[in-house]
Amino acid sequence: MSCACGKDIRKGAKMVILTAATSASAGKGYEGRIYKNFSFKNVIQRTIIKAEELGYKAVVYDLNNLGIGEHYEIKDDYYLTNGYHQNEVKPGYKSRSLFKAEIVKKCMNDHNDLIVYLDGDAQLCGDLNEIETDDYDIGVTLRDKIELSYLWHKKYFDVAGYVNAGVIFFNNTPACNNFVEEWRRKTQSLGNDQMALNYLVCPSNYPEKYSVTEKNGVRIKFFPVSKFNYYSFNYRYFGNAKILHFKSSVRNFYPFDWRKRCYCFLFINFRSLLIGTLRKYVFSFLWKM
Repeated sequence: MSCACGKDIRKGAKMVILTAATSASAGKGYEGRIYKNFSFKNVIQRTIIKAEELGYKAVVYDLNNLGIGEHYEIKDDYYLTNGYHQNEVKPGYKSRSLFKAEIVKKCMNDHNDLIVYLDGDAQLCGDLNEIETDDYDIGVTLRDKIELSYLWHKKYFDVAGYVNAGVIFFNNTPACNNFVEEWRRKTQSLGNDQMALNYLVCPSNYPEKYSVTEKNGVRIKFFPVSKFNYYSFNYRYFGNAKILHFKSSVRNFYPFDWRKRCYCFLFINFRSLLIGTLRKYVFSFLWKM
């Protein structure tokens, strides 16, 4: 049941924040970097506190030795030891979470609510009331256009695609349930959850932010990463993010205290503006030659 404004008003409905991790600490990434100040357990504990403060229910799955949450068994010794799966879907790109669709499916079976999935390194920082609408089945976070120009993204576009799989919204509808099962199968066949997600949700062209498209009977809504899955600490800082995502390349920004916020506001934004201005004038000069 919903009102004319699109707000979900199912009786007893409650937003569920779902997250999971294999260990308390990040350990060493497959690129060899050690994260000294980062802790999955600490990020998740902060998310739990914020979720409860906002009236949401937090569900945490302990995939090995996180130390908090409900135990969920992962039958992959290589993954449990290293934090990523042995197979490479593309040279240099190893999958970190082939289990996402499985735990989402379990959570949806246990809770008849809107499920917000967060990677274990993503932190809830603000209310998500804006996403509580009934105009979509699956909500995904759309990468900023500037990210598509990065060399890394161009190299791994067939894996990374237009959306990042670190934050996903699941309205508990029949179409959503069917989608999650298809996502699970596609993840196993392709060997990567993000590649599978992009395959299932993305149109051929870059979609508009907050647009809704239907694909195979599933309504898909595209939310901006800048607000709901922010990880561009090294490039620009908007200051309005509801979810911060400390992916392996930016874990040095955790915890995101006032000093790091000031650094991003003042230095990172100024550097981005300067680089953008220089590029503009250089291109203009070369064009006139």
